[in-house]
Amino acid sequence: MDRINLDVAEGEVVALVGESGCGKTSLARALLGLLPRTATVAGSALLGEEELAGRTDWKNVRGRQVAIVPQGAMTGLSPVHRIGAQLTEMLTLHGGRADPAELLERVGLQPAMLRCYPHELSGGQRQRVAIALALAGEPRLLIADEPTTGLDVITQRQVLALLAGLGTTMLVVSHDLTGLMPYADRVAVMYAGRLAEVRPARTLAAEHAHPYTAGLLTATPVADRQVPWGSIPGSASALDLLPHGCRFAARCPLATGRCTEEEPSLRTNGPAQVACHHHDKVTFPTVPRSVHAPGEPVVRASGVRHRYRTRSRTTEALRGVDLDIHAGEIVGLVGESGSGKSTLARIILGLLRPTHGRVEIAGEELTAQRGGALRRIQRRIGFVHQDPYDALHPGMRVASLVAEPLVTTGVARELRADRLRDAVSAAGLPVTEEFLRRFPGQLSGGQRQRVSIARALVAEPILLVADEATSMLDVSTRAGIATTLRTLAVDRALAVLFVTHDLGEAVQSCDRIAVLRHGTIVEHGPSADLAGAPAHSYTAQLLDAARTT
Repeated sequence: MDRINLDVAEGEVVALVGESGCGKTSLARALLGLLPRTATVAGSALLGEEELAGRTDWKNVRGRQVAIVPQGAMTGLSPVHRIGAQLTEMLTLHGGRADPAELLERVGLQPAMLRCYPHELSGGQRQRVAIALALAGEPRLLIADEPTTGLDVITQRQVLALLAGLGTTMLVVSHDLTGLMPYADRVAVMYAGRLAEVRPARTLAAEHAHPYTAGLLTATPVADRQVPWGSIPGSASALDLLPHGCRFAARCPLATGRCTEEEPSLRTNGPAQVACHHHDKVTFPTVPRSVHAPGEPVVRASGVRHRYRTRSRTTEALRGVDLDIHAGEIVGLVGESGSGKSTLARIILGLLRPTHGRVEIAGEELTAQRGGALRRIQRRIGFVHQDPYDALHPGMRVASLVAEPLVTTGVARELRADRLRDAVSAAGLPVTEEFLRRFPGQLSGGQRQRVSIARALVAEPILLVADEATSMLDVSTRAGIATTLRTLAVDRALAVLFVTHDLGEAVQSCDRIAVLRHGTIVEHGPSADLAGAPAHSYTAQLLDAARTT
């Protein structure tokens, strides 16, 4: 981060948004004294009369004056202690005057949950407990760092509404611009270490002035087929390789020579501040939709049921699911956490045998196979993992990562180079020796996910299963991945199962959508029909949560 000037008024909620690596979290950690020792903090950061910048003694400041709600709900919770014990410890440590039951009630939870362990709670409930822990010391400033990452869209909105209703001075760090707009007083948009625009949240959608802000807004998928889904081309420069002039110039359709030579300053413009040389409207490329009729069925799932059994209980994860996916078609599987989406995906991948029902892949029954016969069918299925950071071995180069499925399946060495380059190109990556020699640590999140797609393509599958493949990516990157999947479906007649908890993204990128709830498909149909006139109340609820205001 570089020369950040930002204030948060008493009782105000300020949203700090931008892509991964832009400096949002570094700013939050600087306010908490959590940056590594190698980092240098210059300037001033005042919390009332308390100076936070460069501070060494945080004993009566962190937790009491300023507190944090961490990104992952389990990050701030001990898995081996009950919720009540953890709240009591935090109250004792920071001298809080409330009792644990009052804290739970403040975040909308029942006092009975004091006896629960974290693993007995849902993701949304754990995040509420994390908020209660942060409130224990009655801080003057609450910093929420990506508080809704990994939560389904309904739970995201519930958590954000809870935070906004606390009445606490708050800085919310997130890459979800439109999700925060209904709950924030002001929005600060950050790009490559600098502030691009600061504006009242209520006017941002209609009056934004910076092209990057426009890009973030259009890159957020809306559950309305009449609203196009845009994509910001390229990726942000690394903070140690920043260009001269405007840092967004290389990705901006409005950039001129002045932009590459002169860095714009953050100037006051009415109630807003904007750092841009231009004031024109900007448009970005949009995600294409299929204009082709789907081909033959690739997947047929019939009457699929699955139960998980433990010593104490039996959970019905799937309750008679029927689903077809055709060649050249993208089918979205949508539902909140725990609805059974990942269980169905694992069954279609042949990684889990259903309790009842059958799955056919190109006419062959997958669920009846064992050993070599099962592996032969699985080679026709590609899989894209949710987490682009965990899915790739950090010590392997791109070329080795993409070629690994060819090696493990015994493809002749002389055929591997062409198959590798074809897969890398199809995934939207450069086929250069320099890129193929890179390690995952040298790639952006979007590039890593494209490498995962190339790995899935290299064996020339007929089915691609993408399980929450964009949930951990910035909105500016997600549309690019969706465009790649559409191109693959059309050019390769690939059947794609797109598993997501984001109905807006499914409406924009999928041909058909199946809405899964408590293991049952409650609604299924073309994306446009489902978005325009949902037949089930749960679908309507998901649509309401996905729509921007």
